[in-house]
Amino acid sequence: MPSQVDEEAHQLSYLQKHLANIVSLLAEPVEGEGEESLVFTMEGFEHLGLLIQFGDKGSEGIPISQAAPFFANSDPDMPAVPVPATQVHDWILQNIISSLEIISERVSPKENGPANSTDPDVAMTEACPASIKSSPGARGACFIEGISKSSFVKQASDLKGSSVKVLNCHDSVIYILSPLKYATIYGCSEATIVLGAVGKAVRIEHCERVHVIAAAKRVCIASCRECVFFLGVNQRPLIVGDNHKLQVAPYNTFYSQLEEHMTEVGIEATINKWDEPLALGMVDPHDSLSHPAGVSDAQAESAARLDPDQFTNFLIPNWFESESVGSTEGNPFPLPDAYMTSQQRNHKSLGEIKQMLREVPLEENRKRELSSALHVYFKDWLYASGNIRQLYCLQGD
Repeated sequence: MPSQVDEEAHQLSYLQKHLANIVSLLAEPVEGEGEESLVFTMEGFEHLGLLIQFGDKGSEGIPISQAAPFFANSDPDMPAVPVPATQVHDWILQNIISSLEIISERVSPKENGPANSTDPDVAMTEACPASIKSSPGARGACFIEGISKSSFVKQASDLKGSSVKVLNCHDSVIYILSPLKYATIYGCSEATIVLGAVGKAVRIEHCERVHVIAAAKRVCIASCRECVFFLGVNQRPLIVGDNHKLQVAPYNTFYSQLEEHMTEVGIEATINKWDEPLALGMVDPHDSLSHPAGVSDAQAESAARLDPDQFTNFLIPNWFESESVGSTEGNPFPLPDAYMTSQQRNHKSLGEIKQMLREVPLEENRKRELSSALHVYFKDWLYASGNIRQLYCLQGD
């Protein structure tokens, strides 16, 4: 898992690599001087603020036009004079190079000696208690890392920060039943991960065969394979990078405090755009990190809707909530008709089977044999599927 510093360096290097293309797309040709002479208006320059921010991290920052010497003191009542695109390109490139030099200076002490106490990836003690498998970050992020063949639970009372990172967890079920600002799921496989309410954004990256259940304002999926996402999301899910065989489905669970947590972080239950994934960018076969590069003939793969016949509700055990009581008694996100019909059909089939078993004309000893056989088959399924671990793990909790 790359550190925050590594991620920053990669983002800056990526921007440096593609800066010439970005500048040429935003610049405007000068009339009468051919398309080779390009200039930036102040309005066009402001669009670069989508990618570049000046100011301290976590702050609102300052508008990019105010950071640039050629637009900084423009009269608001007078249109600013356009500047040559080459001047804009050189100024941004100089800032990128300076930032990369600062990052390299931050990395050097970590490589040659003890980690700097201000490094955001170094854990602080006692900020996120309850498990040796999770550790807190200096900026309020709780890291849940390396869970394997187990079940893991975090509730609001267990989390001190406003964000969670779930890293390199495998063959496990992880419940994070809390209001959050941000959540990251990275490098996980064969896992089910349930997120409570995430008010800013969820990012799922480099995961394989993972089921993610999340109520969130925004979701971004990057370079994942054979994953299913059960979403209650207010904005269109973004899909970027090199993805394969992804599926999306409506949100399919609840816990007693879910609606309170959603209200706290500003998620609307009446808006769910789970079925409108937006695939952005192109897949660059020459990019070793499989990020969208914008220069390739391979369109980024989107996600298919889960077949309604495969849709099931996910039950969160209620013994998690012995210390917390809420008002949510069902899934707050309305189900589309096809999924509601499938759910009702499954419930009806289950009820009919239960009724048949109750009414089957058997002697008492035969009924006991039937009950015993059902328990044996259920136990076999628990072991074969690995779900027996959940019972042991949660019983231990």
